[in-house]
Amino acid sequence: MIRTFLQPAAWGPRSVAIRLKGPLYAAGALATTLCLAGIATASPARAVHSVALDAAAAGFKPYVLERIARSLDAVKKMRDRIAAHDLAGAQQFWLAARGGWEGSEVITNEYFPDLDRKIDAWPDAEKGFHAIEARLFGAHDIQALPAAEELVANLTEFERQLRMTTLTPQGLLNGTAKLIYEIGENKAEGGESPFSGNSLAEIRDNLASVAAAYERVFAPATKKNNAGLAKAFTADLAAMRSLAAVPTLQALDQVRLRDASESLVNDLAMVGRESGLEKPGLGN
Repeated sequence: MIRTFLQPAAWGPRSVAIRLKGPLYAAGALATTLCLAGIATASPARAVHSVALDAAAAGFKPYVLERIARSLDAVKKMRDRIAAHDLAGAQQFWLAARGGWEGSEVITNEYFPDLDRKIDAWPDAEKGFHAIEARLFGAHDIQALPAAEELVANLTEFERQLRMTTLTPQGLLNGTAKLIYEIGENKAEGGESPFSGNSLAEIRDNLASVAAAYERVFAPATKKNNAGLAKAFTADLAAMRSLAAVPTLQALDQVRLRDASESLVNDLAMVGRESGLEKPGLGN
């Protein structure tokens, strides 16, 4: 789930100030200035993005649908294991369900914020994945059938609504930017799934979805129009993935991951500008 960010000021030709909130910042909210001129010189925003970009964004939906379907299938199996009082089996399928969900988070909060909160609220979850996680992995309590049934229903509704939704370049830009910031600001702090120990795997799934959205939707035009920017985005994404490739969450360099996420969102804002899109919105 994407935590809410304060809406940024307008992107200027040189920089944008985005105020971040979270316990990682000892002084509370911290204004971070992201310079837009340091990587590659972006051309002025184009008035209309291309038909090819629209088609690429719409064509990204099967990628996300496959991951939601995978998650839903695993959640149904988890529910069945809970009903059978099989704690180990329920834990196994909870973990299996997370990969598909986290691999779709470039769109979850941007397009379906209400369902996203019901399915994946954290850290103070009363329902959804993390309420079930606290029972299965924290309390080792199999009494979670009502919550599992509700999660199946919400994921089923999510899949239904996704099938009826057209993904757009602007929506994918926004959702990808939100996810990158959440990784750097919140997920690196202590992990989204501490009871299960699955937090690092989820960050890696998130970054795989960021890579997929960029490569399938934005990369073709970016590589053609601004090779330097394309190279910068690829390098900064590789840096984030390298930082997440540590054996334990305790070994994760939170400060470097946060800095890398800021650089990558800077790149993404310029990718959007190159494509004639508005600045990425970071809050609902």
